[in-house]
This record gives sequence, C-alpha cells and structure tokens, in this order.
Amino acid sequence: MSGGCPIPPKPASREGKVSLWRYARLFRRDILSAQPARLYRAWMAEFRTPFFRSFTCNDPELVDLVLRGRPDDFPKSERLREGLAPLLGNSVFVTNGETWKRQRRIIDPAFEGGRLRDTFPAMWAAGLAAVERLG
Repeated sequence: MSGGCPIPPKPASREGKVSLWRYARLFRRDILSAQPARLYRAWMAEFRTPFFRSFTCNDPELVDLVLRGRPDDFPKSERLREGLAPLLGNSVFVTNGETWKRQRRIIDPAFEGGRLRDTFPAMWAAGLAAVERLG
C-alpha cells in the first residue's frame, strides 16, 4: 500500500475440523475467522453446513467474473440479505439484479484508477482514530 500504511491484516482462520456447535460460536463471533484455512488457500472453495452453503473466491479473475462479468449468474442469497439488511440496509452488499446494477454504477468511480489506493491512508487513519476513541 502507498502512503506507508500497512496491509490490513487477514484474520487468522481456524485449522482442522470443529463441531457444528463450535463452528456456530466461532461464526457468531467472527465469520471470517470461523472459516477453515483451506477455504483461503483454494482459488475457489465451497463450504457446507446443514443450514447453508457458501463459496469463497480467492482468484482475482474469478472475483472479477462474479462481480463484473456475470453478476446475474451469482446472486446473493436471501439468507444473506435477511442477515445483513438490518445492518447494511438495501445496499449494494445485499441487493441483486437491476437495483444492484444501479448501485454499482454509482459507486464504481470510487474504485477506478487507484482512487481506493489513494484514499486508503485516510481510511486507515479514521480506523485508528476510532480504535483510540473506543480504547
């Protein structure tokens, strides 16, 4: 990252298998750390529980295909929308179809031409300031 900012840390993922009960507790505390390490090593991985299936994409070209190339072929689940809508509203993170496309067109310029890279130092500083206020 430019501006002397460290690369944001990736949460430590869990190794090995855990019981469904333990997974539920880990998931509730931190969804990213609850996932097995193998999901982060694969270019794409499927994770199944009795209650849901999820997919993790770690390959930049595959992420581009899902988010920009063929978004209609990879809709977000209703379960995801129900779980995140109270926090995120009817935002790009939970919508599909024409609503998602309209929202995406609005926010796309913020991610073009290195703008996010240029903005990251300010975002990092704001995050550190928030931690200071909470600490």
